[in-house]
Amino acid sequence: MALRRVPVTWTTGPGGIGVSVFYSPFGTDATVELGAFFNSIKAFFPAAVSWNVPSSGDVVDDVTGLITGAWTGGTTGSIVGTGSGAYAAGTGCYVRWQTAGIVAGRRVKGRTFLAPMIGNSYQSDGTILDATLATINAAAVTLVGFGKTSIWHRPSAKGANDGVSFPVIGSTGPDKVTSLRSRRV
Repeated sequence: MALRRVPVTWTTGPGGIGVSVFYSPFGTDATVELGAFFNSIKAFFPAAVSWNVPSSGDVVDDVTGLITGAWTGGTTGSIVGTGSGAYAAGTGCYVRWQTAGIVAGRRVKGRTFLAPMIGNSYQSDGTILDATLATINAAAVTLVGFGKTSIWHRPSAKGANDGVSFPVIGSTGPDKVTSLRSRRV
């Protein structure tokens, strides 16, 4: 099956640039819905954070992982965090995306890391504030409800033809703090 690859780029101030990659079936445009997701949670991120949802990108074959074309879609543009106050670069939470797919005896899942979050998004014990988590979970449930996103399980090796994708059917934003760091040394 052909998939649209939608690389949402993050500008995060200290810490640099990041990318959250989303997939949708080729004939399905999820750009507006992805923009709505990030708009729904922008209050938990400082103004130094912005997301750019592209209006075009690559089409990939989920079996081979090869680029097979290009897509164009809705225009969402940049979304900027509206939170204020202190934040720790690279620290936040994540959303786990669930599918019904099983590959090699394991459930196929995805994750979107959400960092850096502003300091008042946390409780005094260091976990995520209940109201913050409720808003993030509601935004994720809404995105899932549109039925426009998929998780892609890459081929097992270069040249292998065993990649597969599954529609996202659920989401969970656990009350866990996570941190990201650069791969560069």
